[in-house]
Amino acid sequence: MKLGIGLAAIAIGLVTVIVGSWLVHATEAPVLDDLGAEVYSLIPRGWLWVTIAQNIALGGVLLAMAGATLAFVYDRPLTWVTATLGAGLFTALMIIVFGVIPNQMLTLAQGPLEWTSARTLLTIPPVLVLGNELTITYETFKDMIVGGYAFTNLIVVAAAMVLWQNYRKKKDQPKPQRISEYGRPIRVEH
Repeated sequence: MKLGIGLAAIAIGLVTVIVGSWLVHATEAPVLDDLGAEVYSLIPRGWLWVTIAQNIALGGVLLAMAGATLAFVYDRPLTWVTATLGAGLFTALMIIVFGVIPNQMLTLAQGPLEWTSARTLLTIPPVLVLGNELTITYETFKDMIVGGYAFTNLIVVAAAMVLWQNYRKKKDQPKPQRISEYGRPIRVEH
């Protein structure tokens, strides 16, 4: 059952990756080609559509990875093959979470959104900061968002790993046997 669901998730994920990647290509393509002909006339352009298409492709990658985990790693006997596959999937997930996603966030903020140090987001009144002038730029705001994202994910991943290890320890322990008032195990036959 798990193998079938996992393989289906891999197939759906890969199709989603292909569709999402094509949408990223189409939404980032110029409106006119080198000969002046219109390219992908029905596809909307702009950073919002590119970001949506990137998220579709990312969702497909994550679905395919979840399917591979369910089909080949989860609840299987621990062998060198399953350990290697699990480690590879986990490493790929961490590269996506801590490398690819923050990179795309920074690319979006520095590119189309133009969140640079030249643009002021907020100026705190001098009376609140002992007569000093304090401004928060869009660049600072961008760095706070990406840093907060990475820090939060670091805590979430560490907490999830601790919870998973505790779950596995509880699952592997034998179930306690009920003892009667006379010190004998209670056996209930149904």
